[in-house]
Amino acid sequence: MIEIFKSMKLAILMFLMATPFLIIPEEETLPELGNASSSAISIASEFKLGRLYMAQLRRTLPEYNDPVTQDYVEHLIFRLAEYSQLKDRRLEVTLIDQRSVNAFAAPGGVIGINGGLLFHAETEGEFASVLAHELAHLSQRHFARRLQRQKDRSLANALLILASVAIAAATGPEAILAGQQAINQQSLAYSRGNEQEADRVGFSTLVRAGFNPQSMANMFELLQSLSRLSGSDNLEFLRSHPLTKKRISDSRIRADEVSGINYRNNLEYDLVKNRSKVHFNKQPRQSITQFKQDLRRAKSKRQKISSLYGLALSQSKSGDHSNALDSARKSLALDKENLLLQMLLLEVHIKEGNNLEAEALAKSLLEVNPDNYPLTVFYSKVLTDNQNFGRAEEVLRKLSLTRSTDPQIWYWLAEIQGLDKNIIGLHQSRAEYFYLTGSYDLSIKHLRWALELSGNNFQLSESIHDRIERAHQALEDLKEFS
Repeated sequence: MIEIFKSMKLAILMFLMATPFLIIPEEETLPELGNASSSAISIASEFKLGRLYMAQLRRTLPEYNDPVTQDYVEHLIFRLAEYSQLKDRRLEVTLIDQRSVNAFAAPGGVIGINGGLLFHAETEGEFASVLAHELAHLSQRHFARRLQRQKDRSLANALLILASVAIAAATGPEAILAGQQAINQQSLAYSRGNEQEADRVGFSTLVRAGFNPQSMANMFELLQSLSRLSGSDNLEFLRSHPLTKKRISDSRIRADEVSGINYRNNLEYDLVKNRSKVHFNKQPRQSITQFKQDLRRAKSKRQKISSLYGLALSQSKSGDHSNALDSARKSLALDKENLLLQMLLLEVHIKEGNNLEAEALAKSLLEVNPDNYPLTVFYSKVLTDNQNFGRAEEVLRKLSLTRSTDPQIWYWLAEIQGLDKNIIGLHQSRAEYFYLTGSYDLSIKHLRWALELSGNNFQLSESIHDRIERAHQALEDLKEFS
């Protein structure tokens, strides 16, 4: 019964994020931003709610844990944010390990992206057009404005309305899972007016950031084509962002009014897209065949690099390390300064167990690219493989200072500390991981175990007590919203 009650609380929070408060007619004018929206839910409350939601999301859905892809997507989103109307840029980005096409924005700067969006979007501009649209939902505070339309604008009343739905979702494990999947499928079901505004504002962001203005319309047409080919199986995005003829025509009209050349379309997108292809294809041999075919058909240097990159990853995944190294070196020979190609060679060395070569390469790359996120992760992996646990922990600890809200960093750090018999550090890192993934009770347990081992170290004890208090506060915040 207690577990069901906990699930009910989680379901209420999740449905708060996923269920529309009111469906309004397309022609209804949108209320202006300002004090009225702030009185419905403040920016501070949105941020708190967003971080609670992010933790529960991570607890519920599988994350796409690839530091190369994560780093690329984060840089792209922050570039777009610079050209957007978003004032509060405390963004939190999570990649979800699902091949379906979806992306969503939640209050407090939370952006979720399914790996399937990378898999399907053909160009960087198309991918960026979806991200720009989601940033527009945040900058226009559509969540607060949706809540504003309630006659009773209190958050408590909104939760009461949703409670019956949450209770229904919490009647059994299968129902709970279905409800959680619905969150990923439906995201924030905004009104038609919200969607049109997000299209318009997102388009402006896209163009200002240097992308082809046709990208948004092209992405809409791609989604339309995918819908015809596969129905709704891969298109959660269309369930929460209905694609009307007016949206498509408006996007094309806006694009036709803009002229320019030399639009941004980086090679890095092609490489990261191929990473998603390798990741989602469970049969590496099929990927090898496809990339070999792509390589034979390649007409440009860029196409050759992209095909060789995907081929090397596929060969490495299948255990064909010798050919993977050959493909990686061939791709690097075509673009010697490309960091992703340099890291590809490092990745293949790590997979093959060439630890000495991998460590030397990682060191040299970090000298030129200090504090690079994926490169630092790979370096810590090499150090761990070489059983240099102390140095590996030092490297990840430094990374945790700049990526303190990344649960995967704390997970990897805990693993290394366990190997190095650093038991206090192990419990502290696990506590951070569980805190960031919404398991606050487990976080408190590990902190208490660390506290028992801290002895007379007053500074360490105080730090642990602060973390325990933070976890208890998160539990109280969760009760407030659920």
